Amino acid sequence: MPPFLFRALFYVLIPLLFLTLRPVSAESELESEINALLSTLDSCNGCVFIRNGSEHSVKEAKSHLLRKYEATKGRIGTIDEFIKGLASKSSITGIPYKIRFPDGKEIESEKWLRTQEEKIKKKKNQDRRSGEKQHP
Repeated sequence: MPPFLFRALFYVLIPLLFLTLRPVSAESELESEINALLSTLDSCNGCVFIRNGSEHSVKEAKSHLLRKYEATKGRIGTIDEFIKGLASKSSITGIPYKIRFPDGKEIESEKWLRTQEEKIKKKKNQDRRSGEKQHP
């Protein structure tokens, strides 16, 4: 192999390979976090998702938020950006999304989702710590 081809492979192609592989794992981690967060909606039995004044089921809410994420996938890089930028308000009207509980109490979705996110993080940390104790 001529030296210039070797240098081209080493200095150009190999770094490009690493650059293209890195976002894939970061993206799949983000998708995993989003799916875990949205799955917490399933535990909200009898809850109603309010979007632009219209009531929607939890299933419809999850579907809507996933569609929004798919449409903006390249621009959302963190769970915080997902919650703040997509899952908390209408991108058209700017009206905050709300969740109504069976007792009639309403809360903005951003607040509820952040609480759920904290619970997920706490559980993940507890699981990690208990795993470390079992494997000294």
